[in-house]
This record gives sequence, C-alpha cells and structure tokens, in this order.
Amino acid sequence: MHARLATPIFWLSVLAAVLAAGCRHPAASSGSHALFNGRSLKGWVVMHGGEWTVSDGVLTGRNGVDWTTNPEKSGSWLRTELEYGDFILELEYAINSKGNSGIFLRSALERNPAFTGNEMQILDDHGMAEPKTWSTGALYDVVAANQVASRPAGEWNQVRIEARGSEAILWLNGVEILRHDGLRSAKGYLGLQNHDDKSVVKFRNIRITELSR
Repeated sequence: MHARLATPIFWLSVLAAVLAAGCRHPAASSGSHALFNGRSLKGWVVMHGGEWTVSDGVLTGRNGVDWTTNPEKSGSWLRTELEYGDFILELEYAINSKGNSGIFLRSALERNPAFTGNEMQILDDHGMAEPKTWSTGALYDVVAANQVASRPAGEWNQVRIEARGSEAILWLNGVEILRHDGLRSAKGYLGLQNHDDKSVVKFRNIRITELSR
C-alpha cells in the first residue's frame, strides 16, 4: 500500500513555516548575564544630567537635557561602568507618545556618544511607512532599518543587538531589521539616551552576552 502524496497546500505551509523561522532571531545564549539588576543603578553611570529612576524592575529616563546633532557635544545619557567589545545585548523598551531615545554601542566618554560609537534609534514611530536613518531600528545617521517594526507608544518592544568586529545585526520584536558592516569603534561603553524633557523611556530585562572572536 503506497503512501498518499502530499498536497501542494501542505508543502506551501511547510515553506511558510521555514521562512517565518528564518526571520526570527536565534535563542538567547545561556552565557548571558544581567546588566540591570532591576533594583538600582548599580553598574551604571549617569552622564550629563537627566533623571533616572528604578521601580518594579523598570529603569525610567525622563527630563533629558542638552541633546543636539553636534558630534562634539553630548546630552544626558546613562552608560555602563565597563566597556564592551563583541557582545549580544538584549533588552526591552517602551517609549511615550512622541518620545525619542536610543541605545549607544561602543561609545566613548568624550563628545557625542551617537558619533563616537553608534546609536540604535528609538522613536515613537509605529506605522511609519518608510524607514529613515533617524527612525526606530536605524543606526542613527548611518543606515536605516529595512522596516519600521516598532510597536505603538507605551507598549514593550524586544531588542537584540549583536556586535562582532565591525558588523552589527539588529532584531526588533523578533524580526531582523538591520545588518551593517562598519561600526565606528571596536570597544566602548553601552548607553541609554535620555533625550529631552518631553520624552519618557523605560527599559527592563537588560542582558548581555560577551563574545569571543
């Protein structure tokens, strides 16, 4: 007795499942550890003002000051105590209506961290039709994401950033949104931007896996 041949619909469903799995980021590494303990700013340093508070496992930035697009001048941000080279950074963020923030990668202490290293842009731009070099998921002023995958203001978004050598791969809400070879620095501080007095940004579940080449 021969087996019944699979229908075209069956094979299409298999192909769809494979493609869907391919666009999702790999599972978190078991070697990761928390960068934010959910209780205090231990392990972090406030730079150039702004207000950072911790409550119920959430890190909140508000009342940011002095941000400009001048590469020589820094505004308020929060940085790690330690510098990092190759890593996988995973976190969740939520931004308020019309809010603006970012995640700094391998930045220096002097001048604007968005330009001494790189910045993954965070913006309230859910539903934006065409990604820009200043929309969510972009490496700010360098390269746009392949899509705007941000959720509506106030909702939590999942971020995964992998930096190996000069290459960065970014995922937002489970989808790969950017792959770029050309990071500005090989090692530096990780940071969270506190942009202005109208933006309120929240972060939680910040974890890092340090990688060896």
